[in-house]
Amino acid sequence: MKNHALVLILLLLPFFSACEKMADVDSPQSYSKDSLSFLYPGNWKITEEEVFELKTKFINIESPGNGTVMICFYDFEEDETLIEFATELSREMASGVEDEMPLSKVGELNFSKITVEGNSGPLEGLRNKTDITFLGQKVPHIFEFFCLRKQGKTVFICCQSSEEDLEKTEPAFRQIIGSFQLQ
Repeated sequence: MKNHALVLILLLLPFFSACEKMADVDSPQSYSKDSLSFLYPGNWKITEEEVFELKTKFINIESPGNGTVMICFYDFEEDETLIEFATELSREMASGVEDEMPLSKVGELNFSKITVEGNSGPLEGLRNKTDITFLGQKVPHIFEFFCLRKQGKTVFICCQSSEEDLEKTEPAFRQIIGSFQLQ
């Protein structure tokens, strides 16, 4: 989990720049490996795909700006709940940001329930809206967390974007979550 948090921290470093582009959901790319398949925007890219011990896989998908989707796949039934995963990852991310970026502060956890339409019906998740402050500049961020379990396998998905870029990144999040299949 600590490796995943470090990757997320590094992705948040350039959070000030407003260089986000609209997600190209009309020209999707597809991913299909190891029981996972999903579509993602044509102008987003998979920047990391790593397999760890214990049949665990990590996939990171990045926008042309600062939006990210992190997928943690366990080729076994992981007993961690969505709220436990979201809380742990959020706390590790906050601690890492504050350690790596002196004079920074990450706001409190404030989860709310969300529902997104997926391939097999509605998918319930959690949303956390929090401020990341650096040198006095507050940048509200949105984190969305989802969990899928099927045939003894577990996937956790975390979508992240600054609130000001959400108009451009949310279509990507909906495409990835909406097309996601765990076989």
